[in-house]
Amino acid sequence: MIDGVFMMKRLALTAVLLGVALLTLTGCSLKSSRRYIEGKASELSKVYPTENLEDLFDKFPDGFQIRITDISEDSEDSPSISYQVVLNGISETKEIKGEIIKESSFENSDGKIEEETLYKGNVYYKDGSLHLSEGGSSNNKEKGDLKHSRLLMQEFPISRSSLKGLEVVRKGYSLETGSASITYKLKNEQVNNYLGLENDAQPNMIINIPEPTVSGKNYGYSIIFRKDKLSHSEGIVGKLEKD
Repeated sequence: MIDGVFMMKRLALTAVLLGVALLTLTGCSLKSSRRYIEGKASELSKVYPTENLEDLFDKFPDGFQIRITDISEDSEDSPSISYQVVLNGISETKEIKGEIIKESSFENSDGKIEEETLYKGNVYYKDGSLHLSEGGSSNNKEKGDLKHSRLLMQEFPISRSSLKGLEVVRKGYSLETGSASITYKLKNEQVNNYLGLENDAQPNMIINIPEPTVSGKNYGYSIIFRKDKLSHSEGIVGKLEKD
């Protein structure tokens, strides 16, 4: 009798564990679907486009941060040039300002990557454009410049319907990290003009969605537009005002 009760409990526990495993797999499968990931990615419509970046304070009253990175390489023998801009939206003053770093990197004869900072200075947003502040430090008397004076965020619209019409290259959800990503093949004249590509070019558009955004704890995305040796990325993070 005791053995029978023990066996019944064991079978019940096994059934529970199998049920939990099936629910986990079902949940993972749902979150790996295009419909689910694209639904999360389409929330970028809240900020794409925002012509006047100061309007972002209405959506992020506690402030926000935008990161822009441009990387290009003319040939395999030429160094890779990167522009990294970090902009902070300061809620107390409603200013948008930050730092720009221009770097060069190349592989030396020993196969090691060497990096050199060409320019480092401050940048601010005013009247619809980015501007360099006075001063800044540089090597070899390198003059500070901006790869772009405006963001794609100011011009390029993203919506559920626009994403739905694109070809998906790859997508995925990580059960380990809780993050998701989706890559589209993009053919868009506006983006191509911004990146300096041919009109018929089809760069990849990669949307990375970290766990806090997937779970609804925060709002943060990074978008990468990539074609051959050229890459442009924009990322934004902040806490949305509750409706």
